[in-house]
Amino acid sequence: MALLSGCGLVDFDRCVRPRVTEFPRSMQEQARMELAGLPPGAVLPDMMDAMAADRAYNRALCPE
Repeated sequence: MALLSGCGLVDFDRCVRPRVTEFPRSMQEQARMELAGLPPGAVLPDMMDAMAADRAYNRALCPE
């Protein structure tokens, strides 16, 4: 049970928000084109999907 004590209620007033970097639309488009050119089975798109899910989770956990 002691290990679960860290999973208590979140104090949203003191929630630390992780940094999320925003990129200009032109850079996002370039990245999209580069990703489209990767060989089948490349792992980078899966890693980026996981990072996007992490960002969405963090934003939901600590809304502004």
